[in-house]
Amino acid sequence: MNKVVIGVAVVVVGGVIGWYFFRNQPNLPGMKIGTENITPAPSNVSDGDVTITDEQIGAAGDQKGGTMGEVVVSYTDSGYQPKEITVKKGTKVTFINESNAGMWTASGQHPTHQLLPGFDQLKSVNKNGTYVYAFEKVGTWKYHNHVSPDQTGIVIVKE
Repeated sequence: MNKVVIGVAVVVVGGVIGWYFFRNQPNLPGMKIGTENITPAPSNVSDGDVTITDEQIGAAGDQKGGTMGEVVVSYTDSGYQPKEITVKKGTKVTFINESNAGMWTASGQHPTHQLLPGFDQLKSVNKNGTYVYAFEKVGTWKYHNHVSPDQTGIVIVKE
């Protein structure tokens, strides 16, 4: 009887420890949730479009390997800023919540998020929370805030 009680206790403690360490670690390719390595958005960016040039990409890394650069999109009380960006394949885009509401960035279409499977933050984050996604597939990818689906944006990925 004592061995059964000890066995159950070990399983419960192991489960609690596992849950604690792995609760915020989704296992999806190209996805990272956290607040580290936040790059502020350029001060000259306003409402509208942003295009990342070949020179900017080249400064960040080699097109045949290495990093392709990183771009920041802010989520404000009025929505995503900029609303549309064009990047090279392999570019990491950091979405940062600068609003007073929750941000849950996800691929279109709401609520299924299947336009680009894997491009889904999976949970809402509060102010200063971030979501990083590496765009590895060429195309035009619409996205939205799952918490406020009328807040949308577009990422255009080119070779």
